[in-house]
Amino acid sequence: MNFWLLTLCFTLAKAWVVNEGTTCTLYPEALLHHGQAVDDSPSIQQAFDMCGTNGTVIFSNNLFHVNTVLNTTNLLNCDVHLRGELRFSTNIPYWRTHAISVVLQDQVTAWLFGGTNVNFYGEGGFYNGNGQAWYNANKNESNQPGRPMSITFYNSTNLLVDRLRVIQPQFWATFVWDSKNVSVTNLFVNATSNSKWGTMNTDGYDSWKSDQLLVENATIINGDDCIAAKGNTTNLLARNIYCEGGTGITIGSIGQYPDMPDYNINTTFENVKIKNAMDGAYIKTWQGTRIYTPSNGDWGGGGRGLVKNITFRNFEMENVGLPIQMSQCVYSADSNKGCNTSKLQIEDVKWQNIHGTSRFNIASSIYCSDERPCPNITFDNVNITSVNATRHLPYYDTDIQHQIFQCTNVIGQNSSGIPCNQAAPSNFSQWIYGNVDSTGLATLT
Repeated sequence: MNFWLLTLCFTLAKAWVVNEGTTCTLYPEALLHHGQAVDDSPSIQQAFDMCGTNGTVIFSNNLFHVNTVLNTTNLLNCDVHLRGELRFSTNIPYWRTHAISVVLQDQVTAWLFGGTNVNFYGEGGFYNGNGQAWYNANKNESNQPGRPMSITFYNSTNLLVDRLRVIQPQFWATFVWDSKNVSVTNLFVNATSNSKWGTMNTDGYDSWKSDQLLVENATIINGDDCIAAKGNTTNLLARNIYCEGGTGITIGSIGQYPDMPDYNINTTFENVKIKNAMDGAYIKTWQGTRIYTPSNGDWGGGGRGLVKNITFRNFEMENVGLPIQMSQCVYSADSNKGCNTSKLQIEDVKWQNIHGTSRFNIASSIYCSDERPCPNITFDNVNITSVNATRHLPYYDTDIQHQIFQCTNVIGQNSSGIPCNQAAPSNFSQWIYGNVDSTGLATLT
């Protein structure tokens, strides 16, 4: 019996995949190669091939090196337990030429994951995207071609992802695509840079073409959207969310493709804390005319659709650049091309119980195009005050010494609860870097 136990222990310590019935336990190749960083991707694929249907895949409490793409889709009745670290390589030329397409905006992913009746549990382990290499290579550009999302949940039904931790994501941390009934709970994302280059486009959670979604109990520290409901996201509930840095909570961007209408309906964001961010709670669409620029994914416009029944509720904001916004020209604001042309309808949007401080003298900018004025846009118990106002200091470099609430083409504005005191320019940017004056644009760049 003792000899048998010793033999079993030796086997476990030396194995790549230990298969016991319907359970596959993974151990890193480094155990067989004196600690050298050998690619564990083939073993990971093998484990999912063996135990991805009516089975269990366990990543042991070890360091796994992921040097090649992972495609673990078409899982069925499968439980996954992540107890170790998945460390993705910094071989940028490889990832840029081999990552898997996710179609949207010409983007790609390092790991395509999904199936039916699947549970993914983070049990002390985490995903390490080695993002610093990507932040340095990207040099604050928006969409570097071939820069991969960390993990994409694709073609999934009844998927639970609980306690996933993503450290230094390469690009967007998590992406839900073409799926239904997906719950992401207790999510942690941290994208921070130790160089002069920022963490542009390190979204915490994005969804596209998906229905019946839950994001609950998330902490996201990053340099872009905290949570973004992209095109054809319906019935999303995101609650108990902490966002630091980045650009807050958003619907969009949408309306990019003329042949693909976007219907974003029935979304609620509630119990959200946003700190030291560029933006807070907002909706962003493309302009109504198609504009082509040759950068990766950053071209388009002219898309139609509907944004309806959206609620931002119980938000606390601290030092947020632009706390509330609706923009229908977010990607050509700087050039002001086609900024009053959107035909994408926005209606039934509520901001309720929104409190906190803005970085500048603007609390909100609500703009709807002449083509599609917006009905039923309301504020209820919204109280945003500039940091300077809280310190009894004047607003600098501006001729306005009060908090600005901009509105244009809001139907029923007088009964909306929005204290509109200035017109919102059609090309008002998502990115503001100073106080606004009576022109609405003078200190935006």
